[in-house]
Amino acid sequence: MINIEIDSESKRVSKTYSFNSSNVSSLDFIGKLNVVLFEAKDLNIISGSPIARRRFLDIHISQQDFSYLKALQRYNKVLQSRNKVLKDIKIGKSSKLELEFWTEKIIEDGLIISKRRKQKLGKIKEETLKIFPNFISGNENLDIDFAPSYNDLDNLNNDSLKAIFLESIKKEISIGSTLHGPHKDDFEININGHPSSEFSSRGQIRTIALALKLGEANALKNNISNSPIIALDDILSELDETRRGTVMEYISNYDQVLLTAPDEKLLVKNPKFKGKIFYVNNGEIVDSKIR
Repeated sequence: MINIEIDSESKRVSKTYSFNSSNVSSLDFIGKLNVVLFEAKDLNIISGSPIARRRFLDIHISQQDFSYLKALQRYNKVLQSRNKVLKDIKIGKSSKLELEFWTEKIIEDGLIISKRRKQKLGKIKEETLKIFPNFISGNENLDIDFAPSYNDLDNLNNDSLKAIFLESIKKEISIGSTLHGPHKDDFEININGHPSSEFSSRGQIRTIALALKLGEANALKNNISNSPIIALDDILSELDETRRGTVMEYISNYDQVLLTAPDEKLLVKNPKFKGKIFYVNNGEIVDSKIR
């Protein structure tokens, strides 16, 4: 359970987390309640910067693997330290010997993170490609490929990565930034061989994002003991009746689903919808009924 308190004067928001009636830290809470959320900003996974795609993967993996989350946290701290040393070397405040220490640290977790991302994206891709054809009417071929910052990721080890960093030292010092590692990872989403971010319409991007999220849910469901909660924020209003039915069919396989809509007709007119409808006004539930 997440408890949110807002100070009436300062407007500051504080959160506390509890699990089985015991208070836990935000870190320990991760993975206790597995949720797959689709909202408008998730379109950025398709059309936005690599940061959105890395965040998508990191949240997905962290819900299943606490060791991955810890590795990611260590990596981000080491990355900051290594970048600082690179800047200090440029102005003569540090040495390459100190840089070697941080390079070894960044390699340790960096390789684990990138390989784990590639593995999990493969599972999401597998499920997404099963779902996507049901949301399209034309001949659209979807492809999703991991794009790591390292070449030949599968065959890399710590020693070969050290050689890559060694070759890049001069350039890294000149710009004061680490050039290789998971912070540079990305994945490509193509339609008929073309980047969807450049050649897809907003409707296509929304369809791809929805299929990707449902694919993520299926991949998560296949790997954990409890079915995740599905939370879909206003996805029906921009879909035709056939696609709405397809969405309902997929989410019916999950135990708990939260589905918002601006008009109840989008729900009640769909024969595959079964559940409890809550009517919300100004953030408060004003009525409910079971259908």
